[in-house]
Amino acid sequence: MKVILNFRNGFGFDIEHNEDIIHVIGVENENGEEEKTLGGFVGIIVRLPLLAIYIGDFHEIDEEVFY
Repeated sequence: MKVILNFRNGFGFDIEHNEDIIHVIGVENENGEEEKTLGGFVGIIVRLPLLAIYIGDFHEIDEEVFY
């Protein structure tokens, strides 16, 4: 489980469980370089004024599923 902080442009308060949100994430390839890919987030998002706290896991998504 990871905890990730992101800045946001909102002022509301919210706590939600999410299983179907997709983000662009950085993963390390076999050469040790970071590359961008699609990642699904499963966990809880706590939204505070100007801040979103993600508590959960990101899973790499196979891009061939979308084509």
